[in-house]
Amino acid sequence: MEYSDFLKVILGEKKAYEDVHKVYKLGIDLTEFVDIYHGIIKSLFNEIYDDEGCDWYDWFVYENEYGQRDWSKGDTYEKDENGKSKLIHKDGEVRHGAHDENGNPICYSFESLWEHLETNHKIKND
Repeated sequence: MEYSDFLKVILGEKKAYEDVHKVYKLGIDLTEFVDIYHGIIKSLFNEIYDDEGCDWYDWFVYENEYGQRDWSKGDTYEKDENGKSKLIHKDGEVRHGAHDENGNPICYSFESLWEHLETNHKIKND
């Protein structure tokens, strides 16, 4: 998928989500109405990307809030080889929600998500 097409899809979905959220604040729930569109987008992406790629897309949209989530809130810890908690990130430290095996951030923006999907999860249709 070309980046320009990918961007049209994800920005369109993001706008619909924002509009539904605004209307919801007024007491009108359109969630079921727009869920159909997310289903259509998911079906389209399932033709282009593998299951793991579609999971990354969903993670980016819902967990990473379209790349807008502030992951720097709160300290994060990891257990060391002895089972003791070790501080990984201090509160306020700039960080991203996902990274590759080398610690490089991935799927933190529209373009980085698209690049990750195209490089690692594209279904080859030969």
